[in-house]
Amino acid sequence: MRVYIETYGCTANEADSAGIREAIIASGGTITGDPGEADSIVINTCAVTGHTSSSMLRAIRKYSGKHLIVAGCMAAAEPGRLAGFTCMDAPGPFPVIRALGLNATDHLPFSIRGRTAIIKIAEGCSGQCSYCIVRFARGGLHSSPIESVTDAVRRAVEAGAAEIYLTAQDTGAYGKDLGVRLPDLLYNIVGLPGMFKVRIGMMNPFSIADMIPEMIDVLNLPAVYRFAHIPIQSGSDRILGLMRRPYTERKYTEIVERLREGVPGITFSTDYIVGFPTETDRDFRLTLEDLEKNRQLKVNITRFSPRPGTEAALMPDTIERVKKDRSRVLTALHHQITSAYMKGSIGSRKTVLVTEKGKAGTVIARDASYNMVVIPEDLPLGMTVDVNISDARITYMIGECAKACNGAIK
Repeated sequence: MRVYIETYGCTANEADSAGIREAIIASGGTITGDPGEADSIVINTCAVTGHTSSSMLRAIRKYSGKHLIVAGCMAAAEPGRLAGFTCMDAPGPFPVIRALGLNATDHLPFSIRGRTAIIKIAEGCSGQCSYCIVRFARGGLHSSPIESVTDAVRRAVEAGAAEIYLTAQDTGAYGKDLGVRLPDLLYNIVGLPGMFKVRIGMMNPFSIADMIPEMIDVLNLPAVYRFAHIPIQSGSDRILGLMRRPYTERKYTEIVERLREGVPGITFSTDYIVGFPTETDRDFRLTLEDLEKNRQLKVNITRFSPRPGTEAALMPDTIERVKKDRSRVLTALHHQITSAYMKGSIGSRKTVLVTEKGKAGTVIARDASYNMVVIPEDLPLGMTVDVNISDARITYMIGECAKACNGAIK
């Protein structure tokens, strides 16, 4: 059996596709990069926005007439959109494996990109956000046992991974259903043999608010990036209430301030939704004020898209032109903040981990706070090197190796 897999969306989907690949190979099948020679085609879909779902339909249409299996969030949350297509609807990795006539493996899979291993530590979410279709697709929280995750990390490191990316719909909620918490998992992971760095995936503010001291401790561990992706979504308490996000802007800021005080040099990432139903100019100004105040360096901006079956889909939508205008303004402020930080790093020296290949003759590395550093040399992936920051762009720094390959000081 030859199977072609096309994966869209988040890193959780990448981890799911890794499990499918593993089951295929364990059963004697092969993975092909050419859909034309495949016996079966699996499309692992995303449905986070309406535009994304439309893109998924275009991808599915390409393979009309093939033995096609549609997996992922669109298959789970919007199966009606597959009407008219000749395909099998298999929402998650295990239904896909069964549809292919295979048996699932009994251990947690991981996906490796270069020297980075992506490991999904939990499925589902404990949130009740009024706009989110993914929670319908993924269901409630189901965490993998600590032993399963640490075994996956161990196998990934043995396979050559130098960076471990822990992913979930909400990593901050990890273990609540098992009687453990995320810091417990991290202490077990960093105790494993080998040289590697751990990046923690997105954590909702309401999931970590009760364990900030514990998170400060683990984010200060040498093997953990000083990086926290904590989405606020809006700076307006009124909009947060309509979103059913159970915190205020002030509470979010307190979390950021406590982590910034306890973890020197920490980098913050956040998400904003612009143009949520009834969002006024004042609501949007509060979002701009949040970014100006908390100065997150990595910002994901999404224009609101009504998703079927959600409470927000029944609310009066904001006109698209306003969404686009607000997205441009917020993006400009984000670039202003990030560019100032990157340029302010010129002249500093950093120890970085080379994680992936860049454009011809360059590599991409990460510093201890997960900031991107481009090095204009073809260095081995997984290498740790000292660099002098010589230049910067809007979202990354440029580093020159502090020592030549022969060890001479530059």
